[in-house]
Amino acid sequence: MRVIDRYAFGNALRQIDPAQKGGLALLAIILCLALDRPAVGILALIWMLALTTWWAGVPIRVFSRVLLMEGLFLGLSVVGIALSIGGETPATTVFAWRIGALWLSVAPESLTLATHVLTRSLGCVAALNFLILTTPLIDLIDLMRRIRLPEGLIDVMALTYRAIFVLLDSLERMATAQNARLGYATARTAMRSAALLASQLFLDAYRRSQRAQIALESRGFDGALRVLPLTYRRSPRVWQASVALTASLMLAGMVG
Repeated sequence: MRVIDRYAFGNALRQIDPAQKGGLALLAIILCLALDRPAVGILALIWMLALTTWWAGVPIRVFSRVLLMEGLFLGLSVVGIALSIGGETPATTVFAWRIGALWLSVAPESLTLATHVLTRSLGCVAALNFLILTTPLIDLIDLMRRIRLPEGLIDVMALTYRAIFVLLDSLERMATAQNARLGYATARTAMRSAALLASQLFLDAYRRSQRAQIALESRGFDGALRVLPLTYRRSPRVWQASVALTASLMLAGMVG
């Protein structure tokens, strides 16, 4: 998360209006879901990769690492769609393997459905990656206020996001202290150290939340966190990219 946050603040599209970037990502997601063709998902992935790396200046290895972790999760998910388990093998299969009395098989229809789901999901995930790698949370919070999302939801997101990094620092300090005392030297001590780490991290999070609540109330907290408005610039190149993206994805949907 620290890597994502660092590039979200330091990329070339940082000062562009988050509404434009969010609209571009949302457009890609809608087209991937509406057209539902493998070529559309793959082309959307290529578009988002190019926009994030070539235009925003985010290194391709960062985008690839984020997408790889998400792709592994999606790949495991679509295995359940493609793979069938039964006592009899289907009449037509791409792959069949017998284990005792059971057959593991992949039918052409299930493989096609799994391919559609995987490519469509990768296209949508790539669009979200473009947004999170080019837009920090403070810009997204400002955007959510502009579109009139509930203040309570926005405040919970902001506080949760901040707490993640604070607790990560606490986790690293606790783990370093345990390692210095050989807390993970054996499997038994590692299990005990992990349990102690989890309990202490929970207590630390609870104490921090209490202190944050007291600090907010002492500053006149009335149910909404007030921040200074931000200024952005609008880029015509985003609209041009949106038109080109729409035309290419629709063409891929008709051809594919």
